[in-house]
Amino acid sequence: MSSLFTQQGHLLQTKSMAKPSLEKKAYQEIRNHIIHANYLPGTLLSENELADQLNMSRTPIRAAISLLEQEGFVESVRGRGVFVKNISSKEFCDMFEVLVSMQIYAFDVAEKRGLSFDLTSLRDHLDLQIEAADNGDHWLYYESSLLFIETILTTVHNQNMMQILEQIKGKYMCKVVSYRTMNPQSLSNPRQGRRINSRIYEALLQGNIQDAKEAIYEVNEILHQQLKQFDI
Repeated sequence: MSSLFTQQGHLLQTKSMAKPSLEKKAYQEIRNHIIHANYLPGTLLSENELADQLNMSRTPIRAAISLLEQEGFVESVRGRGVFVKNISSKEFCDMFEVLVSMQIYAFDVAEKRGLSFDLTSLRDHLDLQIEAADNGDHWLYYESSLLFIETILTTVHNQNMMQILEQIKGKYMCKVVSYRTMNPQSLSNPRQGRRINSRIYEALLQGNIQDAKEAIYEVNEILHQQLKQFDI
């Protein structure tokens, strides 16, 4: 099972980039800072400052920012500069519903084809998520949740689904981690995700696909209710 991160905590490259090494380095470094909430939404990205920090010219910085803008991580404001983009509640909800749809499909296909889920890996990711929740480690909490989902999806061996998941990971982490970083007092430690994943794990352990699906639908409704209360 692939991890979202290297041992040093950097998000792994999500797509093949046949780009010059400096541009690739700039892209990865800036993207990692955004996803880790080191550059929060609304942060002005100065080409000069980034060039100094990364010890390179502005040319690869400019190319990296252009790619990040295409991917929706930053936005250019005429006459003001380039800012880290705030991922809207609507976009986050849309991404989450894609994850929901893919998991439901995986459950249906696995049931019809008699496929087995990797319960050991699911348990490992769930344990890490529970530990992260207890320790207030939001980064590990959401990373473990995404890896839990990834483990479910790998069951059906659909590479297009895995590519869609890879495209979602970065923005998903960016939204949830940056929001909690900016609003530490307004939200309690996350708990719904681990509760739902615990229910899914127990359902799959017992071979109860229907209950696993109902848990997925439940968390989707919980998200919609939360979006009405908080802009997350």
